[in-house]
Amino acid sequence: MSSTTKRYCAQWDSLLIQDGVLCRKWENGRGDRCHLQMVVLKAKVLDVLQLYHSGCSGGHLGVKKILLKIRERFYWVHCRDDVEDWCRKCTSCVAIKGPQIRSRGALKLYNFGAPWKRIAIYVEGPFSESKRGNKYFMVVMDYFTKWPEVFAIPNQEASTVADKLVHEVFFRFVVPLEIHSDQGRNFESQIFQETCRVMGTHKTRTTSYHPQSDGMVQRFNHKLERYLAKVVEKRQRDWDRHIQPFLLSNRSAVHQNTSVSLAFANFGRELRLPADLITGIPPDAPRNITDYANYLRKKMNEIYEHV
Repeated sequence: MSSTTKRYCAQWDSLLIQDGVLCRKWENGRGDRCHLQMVVLKAKVLDVLQLYHSGCSGGHLGVKKILLKIRERFYWVHCRDDVEDWCRKCTSCVAIKGPQIRSRGALKLYNFGAPWKRIAIYVEGPFSESKRGNKYFMVVMDYFTKWPEVFAIPNQEASTVADKLVHEVFFRFVVPLEIHSDQGRNFESQIFQETCRVMGTHKTRTTSYHPQSDGMVQRFNHKLERYLAKVVEKRQRDWDRHIQPFLLSNRSAVHQNTSVSLAFANFGRELRLPADLITGIPPDAPRNITDYANYLRKKMNEIYEHV
């Protein structure tokens, strides 16, 4: 028999039929979590790769994040090889990637023990004016969960930045204990300082000519700009329409530092993706309310301790 058939035969005890669909039991390395993966037909592998890498919720992310997303839901022999090959041959990714220069500066650790206690804010631009009249985007990120919020704005005036921060972040999530930013005039203005004073938020800033002190946002901006370069139209006037699909893909991907997705760290559950509407609810999804509540409480305690 073929090597693929032999691989499936070797896992015979882990295979089962669930609602007429061939599935595989998967258990993590610690042995404390087990769920079912749908076994994908060879003819459907390219469809899965298209959904989770190049689709509207794919975000053209790297091999590791795409692989973790797929393994949460699907299984087939040589899955890693197929994901690596797909990402390596993606024309959009290849066209944008350039030489990677790694910073070696020693940075001081800054720990916060709960979500939305310390956030970072940054304004990037100007870009080509979009059809909606936007020239900049403002990034707000939570240091604990790494959850990003991005807003396209027409200008970077202090009043625009402060209004967007208050109405879209403070009123939707929580007023943070601390805000970290660079020394831009919009963040150092009297309007922004007065906003922080009224809200009771402490304001900190990066040192001059040292962007590494705000490295979390800088890395995120780099990923977002590379994604926009892959999907924007030729005249570059629709870039602000592609921000939210990228956020969906980023929030649903496992972060390499926290080992959980941004959505799970923030809400205690994974986001439903377009591909999940096709495949349906995972067969091992909890049905009992009490069991789910106990599991969620235990899981969130473990995640917070780990993060």
